Amino acid sequence: MSDSLDITPEELHRLADDCLELLRKEELHSLRNDAKLRAVTNTETYEEFKDIVDAAHLRPISKQDKANVKTKSRLWNSAAREQ
Repeated sequence: MSDSLDITPEELHRLADDCLELLRKEELHSLRNDAKLRAVTNTETYEEFKDIVDAAHLRPISKQDKANVKTKSRLWNSAAREQ
């Protein structure tokens, strides 16, 4: 009877992964919703509004990011390069 209630390590890992994914989704939803509330009064066009909402999860690059040996040669603004 107790065998049916045992949780395998694989099930526990899957449950932990599922919980972390739900937390990430909730955080992104919250960031996007906050951006929507700010953008609705501060934009003149839908394109501006959409750009703000789409970029809600992005963070500014810090000096440490730029100085990091692993990321120093990374192209940070790939969109500017294409223009």
